[in-house]
Amino acid sequence: MNPALTFIVLAVGLIAVVLVVLCVALWRGAQAGALALQARDAARDNPALANAAVYRDQLLELEREHALGNLNDSELQIARDELSQRLLDDVGPAEADADASDRGTSGGATAVFAPRQPWVGLTALIVLVPVLSLVMYGLLGQPEALDPLALKQGVSKEAEVTPEKLATMAAALSRRLEDEPNNVEGWVMLARVQRALGQFEPSGQSLRKALALSQDDNLAIDLAEVLAQQNAGNFAGEPWAIIQRVLKADPRHLSGLFLAGSASYTESNYSAALRFWERAREVVAADSPDAPELDRAIAEARDKLGMAPAAPNAALKTSPSVGGPQAQIRGRVSLAPELAGKAGPQDTVFVYATAVNGSRMPVAIVRTTVAALPFDFVLDDSTAMNPSAKLSGLPEVTVRVRVSMSGQAVPQAGDIMGSVSPVKLGSHDLKLIAKDIQP
Repeated sequence: MNPALTFIVLAVGLIAVVLVVLCVALWRGAQAGALALQARDAARDNPALANAAVYRDQLLELEREHALGNLNDSELQIARDELSQRLLDDVGPAEADADASDRGTSGGATAVFAPRQPWVGLTALIVLVPVLSLVMYGLLGQPEALDPLALKQGVSKEAEVTPEKLATMAAALSRRLEDEPNNVEGWVMLARVQRALGQFEPSGQSLRKALALSQDDNLAIDLAEVLAQQNAGNFAGEPWAIIQRVLKADPRHLSGLFLAGSASYTESNYSAALRFWERAREVVAADSPDAPELDRAIAEARDKLGMAPAAPNAALKTSPSVGGPQAQIRGRVSLAPELAGKAGPQDTVFVYATAVNGSRMPVAIVRTTVAALPFDFVLDDSTAMNPSAKLSGLPEVTVRVRVSMSGQAVPQAGDIMGSVSPVKLGSHDLKLIAKDIQP
């Protein structure tokens, strides 16, 4: 059943229950009132009966005192006689008073003491309770939640993660960590948000602070990956040292094996990549969501080595070829003439593709030097940094160029940049110019 309809049915049911309880209580109260009025009228119309009832109670009280031993037989008899005499004396005046009361209140008295009908109150309850409930829900509740379409749109809007929301989250986490510098989870969360924003250097710093508080190998692998992203996919140096340290301590560390295979693949060391991924496949369960992608990566590495697939998969055979025209981007990169004097002939030129909206981790990258410019480049799955994140998996990308004065993949002040976006997969004759200086 639709959640909104369920809520309406339950709300109506609860209102009905409340109305039944209130109506029964009101009806019973009215009936009890009517009986009380009738008894009062009866007592008023016949005072002798009322007096007799009073003296009967007093007689019962005397008999209880006698039974308890507080009165002997003679005292009980004397008390009975006195009570009977008072009763005889009271009957006459009481009847006279009743007659006078009847004469003085004739006509209107019957209307005053007549029992009220409960229908007015019941009608008011039946009308007012639902109406007031709807009014209160309209003022204090969330009526739009009863509209499934509006609710779905609202959830989708709130679930959408934008760079602005991530930046706000990062700022809030940073302020919190100023007061809680020993909060490991806080540093890890901040590192992940910074990484999603493409702020790889601050993300690495946050991970180092988390590792200073908790020597967790998973965090160390995260740091190695962030450092490689910071260096445009180059695992040389500290990233590889971290991976090797983790695998030495735990040769079956799954995240370490995954990343070691990816690092080897980016270095075109396909045999090492295959070795690491096959070891990871021994650890991964057959029903794990990681298994299909790992199998694909293994098949890719075997294909690079000219080996037959270990387990033939039709999906792999029908995937776009790395040389297929629909799975590549071709173009020419050049340096703006006015900046020719800003770069030396041996300076490194990186040409790479990233997702249009998302991580700045390259999905394909080639390198050359300034001396080779203008340079005709081809970006395809063979130039992927990671076989699990390939160019063919994106409909369009941003193609970037960066001339690195230092030869490092990490952006530095003075580097010459350029980009074209969005670029559809299969584009040819793309013109890419390095024309902006990194501040």
